[in-house]
Amino acid sequence: MLRQIFVDSDIDSLLNTACTGKYEVKDRYLISQLAYVPLSLTEHNLLRLSQLMNDKGEVYRKWLLPAAYSRNKKDRAIEVPEVFCQALEQYLDWYEQQELPAEYRHNLGTYRGFSEYAPALLNDRLNEFAMSERAVKNGINKQPTNLRTKVNTLLKKAGLDWATAKTFEDSLIIHLAKNVDHGVVADLFGYASRQVVTDKYNGNLLHLSDAINNVYSRIKVTGH
Repeated sequence: MLRQIFVDSDIDSLLNTACTGKYEVKDRYLISQLAYVPLSLTEHNLLRLSQLMNDKGEVYRKWLLPAAYSRNKKDRAIEVPEVFCQALEQYLDWYEQQELPAEYRHNLGTYRGFSEYAPALLNDRLNEFAMSERAVKNGINKQPTNLRTKVNTLLKKAGLDWATAKTFEDSLIIHLAKNVDHGVVADLFGYASRQVVTDKYNGNLLHLSDAINNVYSRIKVTGH
């Protein structure tokens, strides 16, 4: 079955239709982070502002995701496009003006005044998205349930009911895998095998019969 992924118009609809009102800047940043940063939803949930910039407050184009936050428990080098850096700069300007929990700030003059506890993503109460706990065989598994609910709400507002929060990750993987070695993409996302990326990429390819029918499909054919 063909895996449906986001195209430009979908992201545009999310940014300009779903992200409105009091928290427009916050929600637009959320979409940007999900669309451009190669992380799982849990990793997005755990990300801190201090990981995205240096101590002078300068936004990174490439940074290290520590093993403690990484899905494969290894340090991962994360590279992001300029468009994301611009979105982050706008978001930080907004973030600085908000009434935040005291632990999100410090007076050291580093990281734009944000402490190590300041989350990259804020909920509508201007706090971090709480993780929900689920008992598993080897202990407790934490899930980004609240963040997932927020993302699904924005997707619905944009008319993208077919998509889920996971669609952001799958879309970025498939778009990158068109032009980048699948092993490199796997390492970027912290997957154990390139086959995970290849399977996702192949799942986005049409079957031959569908591809044949799509060749010059916009040309109108008239009968005789």
